[in-house]
Amino acid sequence: MAKKPATNNPLPTTNPTSKSTEPDKPNLTALDEDQLNYALLQAQSALRASRDKPNARGVLILVNGMEKSGKGEAVKTLSEWMDARYLKVHATMGQYPSDYQPIWQRHTAQLPRHGEVAVYFGNWYADLIRYYFDNIDNLDHARLSQMMEDIEAFEQDLSNNNTEIIKCWFCVEEKVLKERLKEDPTIPEPLYHLDWNKSKHRKRFQQFTEHLLDKQASWHRIYDNDRDLSAIKFAQLVLDKLQQVNACIDAPVTNAKSADEFKMADIPQELLKPDSEALGKVTYKKYLERYQHTLAKLLTKRGSRHIILVFEGMDAAGKGGAIKRIIAPLDPREYAIHPIGAPTEDELKHPYLWRFWTRLPHDELVDIDLNPLRQRHPKAYNHLLKNAHDSRLTIFDRSWYGRVLVERIEGFAKPNEWQRAYDEINRFEQDLTQSGAIVIKFWLAISNEEELKRFNAREDTPNKQYKITDEDWRNRSKWDEYVQAASDMIAHTHQADCPWQIIATDDKYTARLKVLKALIDRLDERL
Repeated sequence: MAKKPATNNPLPTTNPTSKSTEPDKPNLTALDEDQLNYALLQAQSALRASRDKPNARGVLILVNGMEKSGKGEAVKTLSEWMDARYLKVHATMGQYPSDYQPIWQRHTAQLPRHGEVAVYFGNWYADLIRYYFDNIDNLDHARLSQMMEDIEAFEQDLSNNNTEIIKCWFCVEEKVLKERLKEDPTIPEPLYHLDWNKSKHRKRFQQFTEHLLDKQASWHRIYDNDRDLSAIKFAQLVLDKLQQVNACIDAPVTNAKSADEFKMADIPQELLKPDSEALGKVTYKKYLERYQHTLAKLLTKRGSRHIILVFEGMDAAGKGGAIKRIIAPLDPREYAIHPIGAPTEDELKHPYLWRFWTRLPHDELVDIDLNPLRQRHPKAYNHLLKNAHDSRLTIFDRSWYGRVLVERIEGFAKPNEWQRAYDEINRFEQDLTQSGAIVIKFWLAISNEEELKRFNAREDTPNKQYKITDEDWRNRSKWDEYVQAASDMIAHTHQADCPWQIIATDDKYTARLKVLKALIDRLDERL
């Protein structure tokens, strides 16, 4: 699990609902605002100009808090003082968190690229609030705490991967909120689906606010009854963050430990000399048909659970052949295959895991507000959940493990990045399994001698020559390094809920059957 975010100074003890003296509004002149405007534009421009630098960063501004507390006005003012063309503003309604995907998953498409600033209303905290209020009378405190831990770890991973976060929570006094509700009692599409005219809802929201802000000292509480002053405070916080980020972009990266200090794992014999017994074609076809039939039948029992398969291994180890035999008995609408190559330019401007987050199977029902149906017609609600959920089999032909394999060996990732990636990957996979997904990981092991045979065969066979490139031969020259990296990967990411399955592949027939059998056994155990 990734470490929790570092905390800032303790939060003020002021209760936003209690009576207090309204702070004096500073004597701001047009010049003062012009200066803030100019500084924001400068900082935004510097951030954007840095987007192609090795240490470029994006800035994500999370906006939450009470309705009628000046959130919209503050962001509107910020967009006026910055270049609105390069300020991305997103808003999501609070939705009940899915039982079948991590609470942060549906929000990953809104993350800023490096060099960008994004404001995100609602975000994953709106979903957390929605969960709290929908279950207020029968709250699962363990699940609430787990989701909060998952969010903190996710935010820490974003920060580690050059997405800086500033979290702003807007509040006003109770009497001010009532006055504003009288002025305009309608709240179109409130983020949290609360009736702010009801004192019970306001009180419960405040209780949740104090609980959250007590647990997470990373929030900036913008508590002011003057909308203009709140907007200025918000803009100043954004400016401070932008200036801080810009100052760090050209700073040298300090590694927690060097590659020499990293403790390498012992190399398992099964990676060096895979024991693969030869199998005749007749026997192979007999068992292949049997295993495929069993797999197809077993997959019908998955219900709402997503199944995620990860294939890693040396070149020519037979990943494509194994995948082909898995999907052969399945309806193409049931599965998705993601062949992972080098990241695109756009993907490189996001956190490392972003291109995998956005390829995960998606719970389509999480985008629909089903709470009214659940409250009024529970039988219809349960029927919909049972029949409408679209679970998927998702297959990754190479995966997020590229960071600790090819990126490590080729120097695309700094030592601190690939060494940190083990914890990030473990946290990521834990979030998936906690959400009910079944993650099954295969390392296809091939001997050095057999790989050479297959490389030569590809060069000698016209319809297979496209499979062999100069890059493949270059990678082969680093065989020992890749075996060591694979050993470290397995040692650091072999977890009880998603263990590695090491499959010997010197004999293709045997390997394909072993993959199918391992998949069947794991599904039979988990379903």
